Amino acid sequence: MRPLPCSWVLAAGEGWRLVRTFIWWFGMGSLTTLSVLMVQGGVRDLLYGTHPAGSASAFLSFAITILGGGLLAGCLALIMVRLR
Repeated sequence: MRPLPCSWVLAAGEGWRLVRTFIWWFGMGSLTTLSVLMVQGGVRDLLYGTHPAGSASAFLSFAITILGGGLLAGCLALIMVRLR
């Protein structure tokens, strides 16, 4: 029995290339998010004790924001690589 042809099946060696692409763009997205927070004065608020709205601590809020920026960039990079 022959396997069905699928466009989402990875060729040999392509998996590591996608992992490296995701890690690279995750880092770039995280750094870009951090730089935007720094330009907007968010890090100053973090250092001087201004707390964000909600029950989460300021550090948790910043970590989630930076993680989200990295995930967004990494996932968009993988989508663009697969479309290419």
